[in-house]
Amino acid sequence: MNKKKWFKTLQFLAAYLVAAWTFLQFVDWILNRYDISPYWVDVLLWFFIGIIPSLMIYLHNQERINKRILKLREKIIFPLNIILLSLGLYFGFGNTDLGATTKSIDYTTEDGEQKTTVITKEEFRTGIPIYGFKQVVKDSATDWMRYGIGRLLYEDLLQNKSLSPEFEHLTNTTTKIREASLFYDFYVDGSYQKVDENYEITTHIRKANNGKSIKKQTFSGPNFMTLIDDISVFITSEAGITENNDNLNYLDLPVNEFISNSLPALEAYANYDYTKAYDIDKNFALAYLEQAKRNTKFNRGKLETQDIIDKAFSLKNKLPLQKQLEVYIQRSLAYEQYDDAEKQVKLQLEVDPTNEFYNSILFAIYGETNNKDSFIKAAENLFNKNPNAYSGLNLIEAAMVNGEEDRIIEALKTYEIIQPAVSALKIEPLILKGDINKAKAIFEEYKLSNPRNTNRNRAYDSIFTYLKNNTPKIEDFKPFIGTYRSQQNELILKYWIENDRLVRYVKNQGLDISIPAGKDAIGGGFIQNTTNYNKLLKDSNGKTIGLYNHQFYWNGTSENFYWKLDKDILAANKAFENQDLNLADSLYTLAIENNPKHEYLKNILAHIEYTTSKASDSIQLQNEKFTGSYGPRNFWSENNKFYYKRKDDKGELVKVELLPISENRYMDLTRLGTIMEFTNDPSGKMASKSYSLTIDKDLRTEWKNESNDKIVNYFLKDD
Repeated sequence: MNKKKWFKTLQFLAAYLVAAWTFLQFVDWILNRYDISPYWVDVLLWFFIGIIPSLMIYLHNQERINKRILKLREKIIFPLNIILLSLGLYFGFGNTDLGATTKSIDYTTEDGEQKTTVITKEEFRTGIPIYGFKQVVKDSATDWMRYGIGRLLYEDLLQNKSLSPEFEHLTNTTTKIREASLFYDFYVDGSYQKVDENYEITTHIRKANNGKSIKKQTFSGPNFMTLIDDISVFITSEAGITENNDNLNYLDLPVNEFISNSLPALEAYANYDYTKAYDIDKNFALAYLEQAKRNTKFNRGKLETQDIIDKAFSLKNKLPLQKQLEVYIQRSLAYEQYDDAEKQVKLQLEVDPTNEFYNSILFAIYGETNNKDSFIKAAENLFNKNPNAYSGLNLIEAAMVNGEEDRIIEALKTYEIIQPAVSALKIEPLILKGDINKAKAIFEEYKLSNPRNTNRNRAYDSIFTYLKNNTPKIEDFKPFIGTYRSQQNELILKYWIENDRLVRYVKNQGLDISIPAGKDAIGGGFIQNTTNYNKLLKDSNGKTIGLYNHQFYWNGTSENFYWKLDKDILAANKAFENQDLNLADSLYTLAIENNPKHEYLKNILAHIEYTTSKASDSIQLQNEKFTGSYGPRNFWSENNKFYYKRKDDKGELVKVELLPISENRYMDLTRLGTIMEFTNDPSGKMASKSYSLTIDKDLRTEWKNESNDKIVNYFLKDD
């Protein structure tokens, strides 16, 4: 009888499983048909599985239970099963979106027309990491395609709001698997070659956890850009993207229409040489946009940025809608219309919550206002919606700024199980906690497994050398507090103490933290693309004059000097910006008296005194006298202002406004350490030459235009 009873129970259980599975298939179809969250299938699946213990007891004893006769164990097991199941479902799916997979976005066109578009929510998009393509046969002419193919595919796939493509410069299989397996199910790579006049590109869709090829197809033809479009279609279809909603048939522009049809321009673009790209193709709207972004981020000069983004704006109709809106955002930033930029960014974040460009702008705004609470809240939302490397690194940075490194260390434990290399992200949080030995051990292990990063590690070599015998104190940070201005461009740094640590804001970039790296030295940036080491420069009285900055890349180092701006200099700068020249005159006089090493201040004061003593017509005549081309240099007058720009085979400098300080000398406020002088050459021609301000570790300053006893940067005016 007992065997028959169990056999009958198993029959009922089998029928239950078949019915449950059939019901789940029907629910899945309904969810796809009406764009409802697919998480409901997972919820129901675990519910059906979770009640099996109670169901088995009921089926085995149904005759007695149907008579409402329950034993003590059943009175305990049934409610306990329901409670545990409910808790499991809550913690497993409590933070998931169980509503619609799409949402409507309202926006206003340039003509003031109100429009609505329907998009797939970010958390329901398919993530697609794209990596480098290997070259089958070595060919220098097509070597740029190794990363160019992936980057162009990324730009093309961005048009489809059911996808979340990412592009990384990776070709090593082990590294691809390590990176992709953390957050994705598959990744895309491949190989390519040129055979006679045809390009052959073999594309693989691979499993993220082992690199095994799931789908593969070879595309061949003479038109490289057509192949990129074909590969995009292949990836989209094989990723399982189906548009059931008519509103989700995204406009898919041919990639050569909104990027470029010129292979030389594409090569420059793939190599991040945007200036060369749009010099080759004057209608390369995307190259103008990317260069404007770069100029803004690195504060290269607002006049140059405005010129570039204006060109992108005039060509914006060539771009997909998302990129058009990026042009609007970048133009608002270039013209310092920050309120408009913030509104536009927040609208775009509804469409693309994890977009790096939009989030970097939002984080920069929070840094400008020292709104660290909004910073970490935005970083949390970003990571919750799409947990990937970019959003994770931002959350770590925000947590460190807010003094929540314990939370980061705990959270990283989950990812360490999947990928041990993630432990390196704990180095900075552990240092902030004071666990130097553990941080040092992880760092040494990181160095062994990443030998190419020797140069990038230099900042942390200094940090750990100093921390070995020194315990950081808040007093050590106080000399760094304040505002600093780059001598080479318009970049501003601000330092202040918060949560027992030194917080830094880099203008147009965002907030981060700095760690002691020596006497009057700090460093940081391990989780960023570059690390940094900064050394204070003080006078004999201990007053801070400036900051020497070293940026360590994996393959090189850049150096820059930042002047410390005290309250006197900041007050004088504000009066000058407001064109209150009488007040600025007196304030700069005071600032020079209190900051005698700040040589560039004398130029600003000289400009004020020179222009206020001259009629505007005479200044304009002086500018016209020097207008013209001098080899790679170009000087011109526009709207009663005098501008300069240099361009040669070594690159292009930014456009700057020159301010007269004498009858033949000019300065500019973009590069504080530069003076331009015009003089009569013995040949009878006009000549231009520049002077650069040097400052050594002994605080000796000098304006030089010589190198190895030879005059440099001296050019005659063209005929």
